[in-house]
Amino acid sequence: MSPSRSTLDAPKSTVSKHSAFEQPAHEQQVAKLTRASYPVDKQEKFLELQAEVETLFVQLQALQRVRA
Repeated sequence: MSPSRSTLDAPKSTVSKHSAFEQPAHEQQVAKLTRASYPVDKQEKFLELQAEVETLFVQLQALQRVRA
């Protein structure tokens, strides 16, 4: 089964919760890279890893607040 173009476009909205004007440079770069024409499996893996990194970062910030 071959994914449609809309399948590739769907995750884009999850890349960032900020507007383009509020995005840090690294988030703008991530958004640009995820719009590139990567194979679906690679793009899915990248988005999974990105979500995991963001989750770990939030957990780290929470631990830092508790310890402060």
